[in-house]
Amino acid sequence: MNIAIKLLTSTKFTVAIIAVIITLAAIGTVYPGGDAIFGSWFFLFFIGLLALSTASCSLTRILPLWRAVMHPKLEVDDQFVQKLPYHKNLSGVAVSQFKAHLRGYEWYESISSETTFVFAQKGRIGRFGPHIAHFGVLILLLGVVIGAAYGQANPYSDKIAVIPVGGSQQIDGFALRLDGFNVSYYDNGAVREYRATVTIIDGNQVQTRDITINGPINYRGLTFLLYGYDSNGVLESRKASWVAFQIKNDAGIALVWTGAAVTLTGIMLSLYVSHKRIWIKLHKERIILGAISNKNSARFLKDIDYLCTKLEDHS
Repeated sequence: MNIAIKLLTSTKFTVAIIAVIITLAAIGTVYPGGDAIFGSWFFLFFIGLLALSTASCSLTRILPLWRAVMHPKLEVDDQFVQKLPYHKNLSGVAVSQFKAHLRGYEWYESISSETTFVFAQKGRIGRFGPHIAHFGVLILLLGVVIGAAYGQANPYSDKIAVIPVGGSQQIDGFALRLDGFNVSYYDNGAVREYRATVTIIDGNQVQTRDITINGPINYRGLTFLLYGYDSNGVLESRKASWVAFQIKNDAGIALVWTGAAVTLTGIMLSLYVSHKRIWIKLHKERIILGAISNKNSARFLKDIDYLCTKLEDHS
């Protein structure tokens, strides 16, 4: 069991899985008919393996991190403080002065015998950034798997539907009717836009929509894109007798975009939110202070040193 966990949480193993997935995706994109790879068992196997590796990495690390961040150690000895990147002995300074100058911090306090222990932290959400990103990756991978599975199951996915103007075609239990196709031009004769007007007939539900080059429509898990048209008819009379639509399945696409957004949020938090921590130990009017930050450490420690010097000068 330990060997399996070590393998799944290994960075080299994860990188190898990603390399295989990228290679398969490249083959599926470049070669004709290669898109069948995305619904194949071996592609889904590596996607599942990546998801398992990602989940294992988070689960083995997030519980100890949660305990450390949500339940910080308050009562520390002098040796602990002196090992921090910044530590300083102060006298004549009250803890309340630090609280007045350090805004946005969460404060914890513990009193033991004649010693008062104070801990302050800010930006702890940044420590969870990598795990939020991992969770986003899992959502994204789930969307990919759903999309691939649905694409394989739906016979209309990745098909081309050629429909004459005024005609219709049955697609996955509903009819798509082509009402018209128009081409608009700029004053200089350049094409401004190609627009197909279609009606979706699904039982008692009837919807009329427009499809443009950059404006596909979505219905019942399928996306319809403008793929081709009667170019001869457009050249001769600016009218097309038929239009071709490419059909794609968009099942799972919402999860893919959601996962991408969550992943980006986690990355931004981990990159730009610093977890700043300060320990203050007060014993008989003598203060020993220590500070650490996981990012932008030099600037943070400089600011803390400036504050300590300022408070001592005014004490």
